[in-house]
Amino acid sequence: MIINVSMPHQKYSSKKLEECSYYNQNYSIFAKNGYNWSMNNLDTADSKPCQYYSYSTRESVVTEWNLVCDNVSMKSNVHATMAFGKFVGGLLFGSISDVYGRKFAFNLAAFIYMFSGPSAALIDSYVLFLIARFLIGVAGSGIYESSYTILTELTSGKTRTLLCLLMNMSYPIGYILLSIIAYYVRPWRMLLLVLSLPIFGLLIQCWFLPESPKWLMSQGRTKQAWVEMTKLVPTAVHANINNDGQDNIEISKIKNCNGKFTEILSAYTSLFSTPDLSAKTVISSFFGLSCGLSYYVIALNGDNITADRYIYVALNGFVEGISYALTVPLFLYVGRKKAVSSFFFASGILQLTLLAIPLEKANILLCVTLIGKFFVSALFSAIVLYVSELYPTTIRNTGIGILLTFSQIGSIIAPYIVEILGAKAWYIPSTVCGTLGIFVSSLVLMLPETKKTVLPNTLEDMKNTNSVKLSNCFKF
Repeated sequence: MIINVSMPHQKYSSKKLEECSYYNQNYSIFAKNGYNWSMNNLDTADSKPCQYYSYSTRESVVTEWNLVCDNVSMKSNVHATMAFGKFVGGLLFGSISDVYGRKFAFNLAAFIYMFSGPSAALIDSYVLFLIARFLIGVAGSGIYESSYTILTELTSGKTRTLLCLLMNMSYPIGYILLSIIAYYVRPWRMLLLVLSLPIFGLLIQCWFLPESPKWLMSQGRTKQAWVEMTKLVPTAVHANINNDGQDNIEISKIKNCNGKFTEILSAYTSLFSTPDLSAKTVISSFFGLSCGLSYYVIALNGDNITADRYIYVALNGFVEGISYALTVPLFLYVGRKKAVSSFFFASGILQLTLLAIPLEKANILLCVTLIGKFFVSALFSAIVLYVSELYPTTIRNTGIGILLTFSQIGSIIAPYIVEILGAKAWYIPSTVCGTLGIFVSSLVLMLPETKKTVLPNTLEDMKNTNSVKLSNCFKF
């Protein structure tokens, strides 16, 4: 009776009660006259915002700082701050890696990670917690970019495709482990501490990770590149240096750069140094934006489709793992361009399909969402490899950094779309993501196919590669 009298229903659902307001009734009169009289004399009253909140027994960041109702944007800030850190990290470490080396960038990011990870679990201040989350995001981008680029430049052909796509299996494995650990470790601070423990395993990689011989060659450090090559391939001591199937190439460096800062800026300006590179950079940016937005909208949208959060996270990880496994044969036998364009189109159509499914059909919503998740996850593993093959060695990591940077712009926007706009109209997140996905699928058609091509080393080498043009649309 108290709930019927005091709580209004949500505007978009007659079955769900409003969580942030209550009716301003004269409850003393109801108490004196009993239930039947109260229900017969119930008038519509004005609603007022709640002053106190009742939570479940589970401890979380939300309960710690009351991140609900009028403060719901502060809840979105928790995710958006880390995403913004990845945004900054993508810009920062992309150029650091191209100027100072892949290994230096990896080591720097690893030490930032080892400091900020445990710190986030021990901080009492909301603002300091956001700063720690920001640093985690910065470090995460640095570690992923530099390690992925090293792997790309140490391998070739089918081996590169296989290992780069398998590297991304860490995401679904982490997804599934997170749901299991979070189920048993409910206090959020303890959960963050437990999740921080694997970070210190990066110390081993900091010691043993090799520098990219391809990057050393691009910097004119031939002797050091030779040393790294003989460590990786001992038989290379009796062979000539062969740079990904090409003859020995004298790779020129930019001579007009005064200092490392200018060299960092030159790495970004090189992305727009020709019409072809400009087009590839713009299209890569749309890749990242669409993938980042769709990926995190689906990841954060579990409550809106009324699914158990632990099962939802585990299912997301399981589907993501399957998508990565199937991406390998598709990339090897179908090609990059066909796979990426098809994935973007399919993910867009599936997310728009959600608009036709009633909210009450939770199981159907969940199934369609997970199928969409399959294609979005496949895209995340596919576009990084595809984009890495579009750029020359001298600016490859910067190009990947731009891709990941725009994916984090999508990630930054995602929680606000889900938490704020999704609460007003549930179909907004799916509409935005679906429309963008279909649009980007058309942009992919203008790109060249990079399957079985030799990675370019310099900007000069780009003249010998296929460029972005409308006629490529008919070579699908």
